[in-house]
Amino acid sequence: MKTKLTIGCFLLLSVLSAQISGNHVTANEVYNSYNKNSSSPRNTITINDNHLVVNVKILLNNKADSFTIMLGTNEEAETVLECNTNLNKRINAFTNDLASLKIKKENIYVDFISQMKVYDYSLENNKAEQFQKGFEIKKNIIISSTNINDIERIISLASKHEIYDIIKVDYTNDDVLKIRSDLFSEALAIAELKKETYTKAFRKRIIGTPNATENFEIHFPKTQYKKYQAYENSEIETLYRNHNQNFIKKLARKNTTYYYEGQDTSDFDKVINIAKSEIGIQYELSITITYKIDSSL
Repeated sequence: MKTKLTIGCFLLLSVLSAQISGNHVTANEVYNSYNKNSSSPRNTITINDNHLVVNVKILLNNKADSFTIMLGTNEEAETVLECNTNLNKRINAFTNDLASLKIKKENIYVDFISQMKVYDYSLENNKAEQFQKGFEIKKNIIISSTNINDIERIISLASKHEIYDIIKVDYTNDDVLKIRSDLFSEALAIAELKKETYTKAFRKRIIGTPNATENFEIHFPKTQYKKYQAYENSEIETLYRNHNQNFIKKLARKNTTYYYEGQDTSDFDKVINIAKSEIGIQYELSITITYKIDSSL
C-alpha cells in the first residue's frame, strides 16, 4: 500500500511539473544539456591532509548601458550611379527621421558592404542566354543608443524607407573592469567563509599563502537564444476518386520561434539580480583557491 501511495505521489508531482514547465520541454534539444558548456570549474570543495581546494562561482545579470543595432539594406539599378544615388536617398531620409528619437549623427554609421553585377536570362527559340541586367549595392546602417525602447522605434522608422533587414543587436556595458573587480571581491568573501567552515569542521590549520586561478566569462544575449517550435498535431482528410488520383499533401504550418535561455544557475554560489526580467549581459566569475594545510597536526 505504501508503495502504491509513493508511486501515485510521484506521478502527481510529475504532472504538476509538466503543467508549469512550458511547451519548450517538447523541443528536440535536451533541456538538461542547455548551457553546460561553460569552461569554469564546478562548484566543489576538496580537503585532505595537505591541501584545501575551494571553488567559488558567481553569476551577475546586468542591464546593458547601451545598444547597437545593425540594419542591412540594398538597391538594384541599371548603373552604379543610379544604384548608389537611390540607396543614399533612402538612407539619408531614414537617418534624418532618427532625429525624432534624439539619436545624434555621430551615433550613426553607414558601412559600405559590396557592389555586384546582377544577371538575368533572355529566352528566345527555346534558348536561355544570360546577360548583365544591372548592379546591386549593399550597405549596413549601424546605430547606437542608450535607450532599449529606441530599438523598436528604429525598426519602425526603417520600414518606412524599405529597410527591413535587422542583422543584429549588440549589448554593451561601460565599465567591465569594475564589474570584474566587484565580482572578484564577492568571490573572495565566499571563499573565506568556505575556508573557515571546513577548517573548523575538520580541525585543520592553514599555513603559508594560498595559490589561486580565476576565470571570467561574458555571455551576450545573441549567443543564448534557443530555437523553439510549438508541438502541434494536424489531421488531413484525402478523398480518392480512382486509383490514378494525384494529390498534394499540405501540412499545417507549425510556429517556430526563439527564446532566451540564460546560464543555468544551479551550480553557482551566488547569483546577483537573479529575478531580472529584462534581458541583459551575464557575467560569470569563478575562482579556485588552494590552501596549504599544516600536516603536523
